[in-house]
Amino acid sequence: MSANIFGSAEDISSTFQNTETGTIRSGRTRVFGVYLDSGSASGDFHLRDGGSGGALKFKVKTPAAVGGLTINFPGPILFETDVHASFTTEHVKSATVFHSK
Repeated sequence: MSANIFGSAEDISSTFQNTETGTIRSGRTRVFGVYLDSGSASGDFHLRDGGSGGALKFKVKTPAAVGGLTINFPGPILFETDVHASFTTEHVKSATVFHSK
């Protein structure tokens, strides 16, 4: 029996990242949401399909407030090649991305 998490019956996994850029998951996958540990400066958090120069699939401006920010997508975002995250540690200390296995 599958759990209904983030509005989906799919099995999902999570990947933690605390470096400014990196591949979250290689291969075709769907992203259901993110948890961001924000810092004291505002800035951008990006998810791209196809590495650091790939198509921008998700962008959010984080607030200039220390704390956690949970973003549940209304539907999963499809990444055909891979999921690549980028941010600067002045505004996002770490990110957890929830994605299909």
